[in-house]
Amino acid sequence: MKNDKEIKQFVRETLGCTCPDEVFQNIGCRANVKASDDVLLDYEIDVGNKLLIFVVTIDELGSLNPIISQLVWDGIDKRNQENFNRFRLVLLTQRPTDLAQEAFAIFQALGADDKVHLHVIPKGDFPNFHAGD
Repeated sequence: MKNDKEIKQFVRETLGCTCPDEVFQNIGCRANVKASDDVLLDYEIDVGNKLLIFVVTIDELGSLNPIISQLVWDGIDKRNQENFNRFRLVLLTQRPTDLAQEAFAIFQALGADDKVHLHVIPKGDFPNFHAGD
């Protein structure tokens, strides 16, 4: 899949993942995935059946708390049910400086385990690709 290289680069360089190369042999990416009744993910990425990544675009400060809470617990549930090692929630935004402090405060208050990570990144730092290409 031509997106594999872009996804691997994003996971390694932008998210800082140190997964071994063999994990990147099998990458799955689905677009417009319903994570819950209230939230539609931009992408759900499976890296080697080891790393689960939810990617969602958000620019409104008021919607951070319910979205982060819902997606963190949905991601943990899926990680545990499908035996992933780690889960990363990626928030894409045009306003990373404005949203990051609040997003991380909400995330910290949830008390998730150390195999769950939150990333708030500029929308332009996400690879421009289409799932399934």
